[in-house]
Amino acid sequence: MKKQGFLKGSAILVGMVVITKGLGLVYKVPLANILGGTGMGYFSAAFSMFTPIFALAVSGIPSAMARLAAENAALGRYADLRRQRRVAMAVYSLTGLAACGCVMLPVLLGAAGTEVRWSLICLAPSVVFCSIMNVERGYHEGLGNMLPTALSEIAETVFKLILGLGLALYVQRYAADSFAACGKVFGAACRDISQAQQAALPFVAAGAVLGSTLASGIACAGLLTVMRIKGDGVTKTMLAADPVTESRRRHARTLLGLSGSIAMAAVVTTLTGMLDMLTVSPCLRAAMERAPQDFTQYDSIAKNELPNFLYGSYEGLAVMLYGLVPTLTAMLGKSALAPLTDSIARGDKNAAGGYLRRLLMLSAGAAIPCGLGITVLSGEILSALFGTRQLECLAAQAPLAILGLSVIFFGMALPCFTVIQALGRPSKVTVMMLISGVIKLLLNLALIPFWGLNGAAAAELISCVYVCAASLRETVRLSGCRVSLTKTYIKPAYAGMMCAAAARISCDIMEKLGAQDRLSAVGAVACGGGMYMLTMYLLSEDMGGLLRGIFPGKAQC
Repeated sequence: MKKQGFLKGSAILVGMVVITKGLGLVYKVPLANILGGTGMGYFSAAFSMFTPIFALAVSGIPSAMARLAAENAALGRYADLRRQRRVAMAVYSLTGLAACGCVMLPVLLGAAGTEVRWSLICLAPSVVFCSIMNVERGYHEGLGNMLPTALSEIAETVFKLILGLGLALYVQRYAADSFAACGKVFGAACRDISQAQQAALPFVAAGAVLGSTLASGIACAGLLTVMRIKGDGVTKTMLAADPVTESRRRHARTLLGLSGSIAMAAVVTTLTGMLDMLTVSPCLRAAMERAPQDFTQYDSIAKNELPNFLYGSYEGLAVMLYGLVPTLTAMLGKSALAPLTDSIARGDKNAAGGYLRRLLMLSAGAAIPCGLGITVLSGEILSALFGTRQLECLAAQAPLAILGLSVIFFGMALPCFTVIQALGRPSKVTVMMLISGVIKLLLNLALIPFWGLNGAAAAELISCVYVCAASLRETVRLSGCRVSLTKTYIKPAYAGMMCAAAARISCDIMEKLGAQDRLSAVGAVACGGGMYMLTMYLLSEDMGGLLRGIFPGKAQC
């Protein structure tokens, strides 16, 4: 079997993230402009209720499959490898169906509000599609082939863009036509067009969600069809040389045990969104009662709608942008999982240390300049992307500047989670995220009534600082490798500060010259990126230092 190396695998996955997140912005920016703060509040609330169940059922599958597939391939257990794949497909199809039922449970029991009911119904089937798809993705990642994951993610994002926006616009137009014809929107009588638009928002959000679910189904079917045709590189000779040694029951227990441990950490991570859903709006009401003068700029929003509007602006704009960079660095951890597991299975400690150092340096090199750039350009980024939603941008600007710092710490922590899981200690990640969740909950309750959305962002920042410190410490301890602080973090930090300064200065200059917000933001990002690359080059030790600084050799263990 031909495997992709760590750097090639990283390049494929990072390229995939750049493409999918770019397309994701093309999807979410118009969607946020269609729904506004109130509609994004409904959209975010539905996903906050759905995500913990989805994470429990789906998130542990790729890592578990990748780790076990890599171990079996490294030890030449190809018959076991194939049996494990078949067992995983059956087991996770059943768990996906069970999770689909759990998503529907609040709807069936009448516990879901009318604002999120239809979105939950549309979301539920996606758990089954993603469970099956992640089995196939994780299997091929374990064999060192990142292309199935990358191509299926891109296909899913493309169809989500087309179907999600298409259905949202269709529902919006259908509601407008219905109001014009009979004065009702989905059975509700409306006084004027403004009330009609508000009444349509839950259904527009559900249309966008339905497009996302259909995209997952199409991508799943396409991935299974393509990989059945292309195969996995395991030949009949390989299979004949390896008699099956593990029972199906043993495979099922191993898969569920490992994926369950990883999924618990993911579930705890997703509880952050649930905590925000449960605490931000009530705490904002307390802030409005304590200091109503701080919210006078939102007088055009009804007082009873304002907490949901601010929550939707925070989640739909600031948190959405905040999540882009950690997703990219998480892909670095995913690409390192197979070679790390292979090195550990073969007992090659030096190779494992080399992969670890590359991973830590790449994640720092991506997270630091991006996070600082978001902090210094928060207003310009929001104006460039959501220019038609001035109130939403006003609400999200200061929180996004704080969340930019969170990007740095969470972006460096996520790849460490993958290493800790690869080293056989996924429970450590769960404990870290539980403590982080407690910190965030307490700080939300303490800070939001006084600082509003800035308090929610500050709570996220402090919890991310803890997670980063704890995960780095645990990674170094478990791996037994020494990490150079200067090469790994100090140089990217200095270059990141130069990047942020160049971006801010260039943006100010272009604004004084009368450039539009979008042009100023793009130019500032380009200048900042150029300054970062130049600074990293000057900090390197020789003419080839830039590449060697980013991709060092073997670690010292």
